[in-house]
Amino acid sequence: MLKFAIRIFVVAAIGYIAGSQLVQRSLEYLLDPLSADLSYQSVRGQMHAFRKELDGLAPSARPDYLRNEIQPHYGLGLKLLTDAEANPTAAEQKQLAAVGFIMRDDYNVYVAPLPGEPRQWLEVSLPRAPLAVERWITAAAWAALSLIVGIILLLLWALPLWRDLDRLRNATLRMGQGELGIRVRLSRLAGMRHVGESFNQMAERISALIENQRSMTNAVSHELRTPLARLSFEVALLGHDQHLPRRHQILRDMQADISELETLVAELLVYARLERPADDTVRLETVDTCDWLGEALAQVAHQAEARAIQCHVHRDYPPRVRLHPRYMSRALLNLVQNAVRYASRHVEIKLSQCPSGGFELIVDDDGGGIAPADRARVFEPFIRLDESRDRGTGGAGLGLAIVWRVAANHGGGIEIHDSPLGGARFVLRWPA
Repeated sequence: MLKFAIRIFVVAAIGYIAGSQLVQRSLEYLLDPLSADLSYQSVRGQMHAFRKELDGLAPSARPDYLRNEIQPHYGLGLKLLTDAEANPTAAEQKQLAAVGFIMRDDYNVYVAPLPGEPRQWLEVSLPRAPLAVERWITAAAWAALSLIVGIILLLLWALPLWRDLDRLRNATLRMGQGELGIRVRLSRLAGMRHVGESFNQMAERISALIENQRSMTNAVSHELRTPLARLSFEVALLGHDQHLPRRHQILRDMQADISELETLVAELLVYARLERPADDTVRLETVDTCDWLGEALAQVAHQAEARAIQCHVHRDYPPRVRLHPRYMSRALLNLVQNAVRYASRHVEIKLSQCPSGGFELIVDDDGGGIAPADRARVFEPFIRLDESRDRGTGGAGLGLAIVWRVAANHGGGIEIHDSPLGGARFVLRWPA
């Protein structure tokens, strides 16, 4: 905004200066010939009369006669000059030859030669307005003319600006009507170029957000369809099957499906919260590393024990770590659950501080690993790869997507590599 204001000020100043010069040069070019002719026609009769009246007098008698006999009857300045005082220039000599007298001082002073020796010149001065009034009138006239020209130049400069604003307005209206692909294209030299770029960035984000919401809606409906269909089928069976053991099994299956739905809804809420973080989502705290790791990993201990997976935490972690406790705990839990789910026997967790001051969390497993071509896709919502990582192994399909969001909200990122254990290595880094 400051740059835009400075730009307007500079344009206005340049316009005012250019307008002043343009007005001055134009008036001189257009009015000087008219002023010269008008002045000549106005005073030639008086100059002729003065010269005729003084011609018959000796040069020595002219000063007294001019002062006593002529001057009292005229409101003009009358004065006799010597040849040296008159000192006409070459241009004035030409004017003298053309019209018979010289016009000076913006046509306020007129000088004519008189016959006789020594040579004398008659100087006639028109009455002047008071200096302050004259200056004020001149300044006001020039200011008004310059202001008009400056405004015209400013309007000429503002026309492209107005055109760009109109393009932005039309693009905004079209985008509001659903044309998400609309973009504003402005010249590289346009004054509104930065506004246009900001609009295009906003449009890209809105388009991506809406597309993501559509994908999420389709994916959620797909994920909900299976457990709801099973529940519907199980309710139908429950109404027809009177055999008690089978009814108990159906109820257990229904409870499992309800738990699956609850897990899916909980994961969706977490993902949505991370997708549009509030201020407290990314407010980092410094916590005790041992306590934080212990609380987070305690939630996955039962799952690891059930699958006979050994989870090993490297003890060379820093004593304190800076993070958002709740969401980074969720990211660690999701990473370890994912590793336990696909590991053969071993999972390793390592937290360290980078030389740059940030932190690095590494989770290794000895499972089947993830192909390089699929490593970017696994962070998308509801993405499952091959048979070894399908719905049957559990999970709502949002675990790694949540991890990616947590890393992004911490100002960091996450990568997948081959693990020294033989499976996948997840590396989550974030600045302190």
